[in-house]
Amino acid sequence: MLAADAHRRPPDRRARRLRSARRGDGARLSRRAARDRRRAAPARADADRAAVGPSYVYASEARYADADEMTKSLQNMRDRKMPARTRSWDDEHVFVGDGVAIFVGHSIQHWPAFEDDGAYDEDGYSTLVWTPVGAEWKVAHASWSRGGMDAERARWNDWLTSGRGFNKQPNQLLVDTVKGRKPGRALDIATGQGRNAVFLATRGWKTTGIDTADAGLRIAKEQAAKEKVALDAIEADMDTYDYGKAKWDLVALIYAGARVDLLERIKASLKKGGLFVTEYFAADSDVAKGGAGGWNKADLDAAFGTGWKILKSEEIEDNADWAGQRKTKLVRFVAQKL
Repeated sequence: MLAADAHRRPPDRRARRLRSARRGDGARLSRRAARDRRRAAPARADADRAAVGPSYVYASEARYADADEMTKSLQNMRDRKMPARTRSWDDEHVFVGDGVAIFVGHSIQHWPAFEDDGAYDEDGYSTLVWTPVGAEWKVAHASWSRGGMDAERARWNDWLTSGRGFNKQPNQLLVDTVKGRKPGRALDIATGQGRNAVFLATRGWKTTGIDTADAGLRIAKEQAAKEKVALDAIEADMDTYDYGKAKWDLVALIYAGARVDLLERIKASLKKGGLFVTEYFAADSDVAKGGAGGWNKADLDAAFGTGWKILKSEEIEDNADWAGQRKTKLVRFVAQKL
């Protein structure tokens, strides 16, 4: 995919607003102007060499191009009369400092049918960097990386097969929670390489682990075979997986995000007496603020306030199982269905 829109002037109706963001005292481009420059680009591939700086580089999935190369590509698209594309944007962020402005955003890019090619959508993340050149702000760098489930799967497969940056032993909160309890049916959400699922299986639990990372699931199956235990390892997305109703005696959501929207489905899936166990970064931790997100303990307390017995609810500074196992603020929470 070529980031054609990185090289275009904003439409005239926005020009006044964007001209006000030219270099001045402190050499700052406003957040609004940066976002508008990215989003206001027309859908046609009109090359605009004037919008990019002399050292401009575009990079995408092991390919790169300078301004000359990009201009030729865009001119070719225009000469072929390729139809306009559109985008649906979300998760947009702008970072502004003295002498630099950076836009990062997610979009679904909709390409209409053209000649022998059918219509298709492209899911990805765009980054643009502006720096001042004389009295004008110019694009110095643009990049695009694939998004969506395929990208997510590839990223986690890399992490899990490399074995770097995370604890390979079962989560201690889970170990402590099930100690002395009668085994039943357990679900491990985002099981990864199966460290928690295999542990539960070795303790007599009939365990299912779900994950989108197929390479991680292969490791989990191999470890289960090595331990001579049964493990139902399923390639599935936690967003679309059917958790069932009153199906599980334990559901573990350990270092699998802070998804408040999943809680009602998880709660319904547990049997009476069933346990919900979660550990993740606290919302105000450095890791959460760095983009990983985190639990607000109050949200968990409220979600499990009626019909549940909260066995543990704490925010504590300790070594995480992920993020290089560094010390940070964590939320540990266990609740039992009444």
